[in-house]
Amino acid sequence: MSETQLIDHLADEIAKRVVPAIPVSVQLWNAKLIGNYLRRSPAAVMERVITLPGFPKPIRLPTQKEGSRGQPLWEASEVIAWVRSHKEKIVGRPRKVD
Repeated sequence: MSETQLIDHLADEIAKRVVPAIPVSVQLWNAKLIGNYLRRSPAAVMERVITLPGFPKPIRLPTQKEGSRGQPLWEASEVIAWVRSHKEKIVGRPRKVD
């Protein structure tokens, strides 16, 4: 096998294994992914973050077990918007720069 053929073969194999990225606008995040985004543990997310007023409502997909629902998931774009809504506002007039 020539070097060019080997490179082509490797490129084809890599292409087969690459998973396309899902846009954030349609991603669903669990507590672990929210924790990664907020730099918090999944336990802290579940105990202290999702319980805050105004935090987005979870999505719970049905499972095969009758009357049961899956783990809570949140729309990534809603979580990001909620976080951005807590950005501190600058109060007062800007400082004079010499």
